[in-house]
Amino acid sequence: MTIYFIAGPPGIGKSTYGRELIPNHVPIVDHDLAAYQYKKKGFADYSELASFRANQFVQECLSSQADFAIELNLGYPSHYEYVKSLLSSGKGIKIHLLLFFTDNVELCILRAKVRHQNGGHLVEPLVIKEMYNNTITLFKQHSGLFSSVSFIKVMDTEVEEVTMDNLPGWITDNNLGGYVSSGKWDVG
Repeated sequence: MTIYFIAGPPGIGKSTYGRELIPNHVPIVDHDLAAYQYKKKGFADYSELASFRANQFVQECLSSQADFAIELNLGYPSHYEYVKSLLSSGKGIKIHLLLFFTDNVELCILRAKVRHQNGGHLVEPLVIKEMYNNTITLFKQHSGLFSSVSFIKVMDTEVEEVTMDNLPGWITDNNLGGYVSSGKWDVG
């Protein structure tokens, strides 16, 4: 069983580009999208409903050993506790991380602002900056949780998987080049 984590700071493009980077048959658990849909239908408790449904779906997948993907920022230590809880829920679980990142936190702030103006959820710029600043440090502390990793370089209008031929500053500045070979890093 494989769980795909589509991760990165708010506004980085996880919902926009994540589907392109995982197998077509794999469903994605996207709490934000579910909350938005419940909100549009007029539910006052839209966030709670989305959390309930997302947790229910994850449990169903774990019980049936079905692959799935989940969007999560991985910008706080508690997010890694969730990863650990999934790993401890059964044998043979592999987690593939797709970590979206950029050299420009302002890109995340702008995209999150536009999303909110279009009816999506609000993430304050200070929260975005905090998660952005935490992302790489927390990844380095917890990289052993992942069976494989793909770094995704996000620019203004495009994304691409990081390889040794296209190392962005955030890879070189944080000494992450050792995790990059052909774009994936296998630990197990």
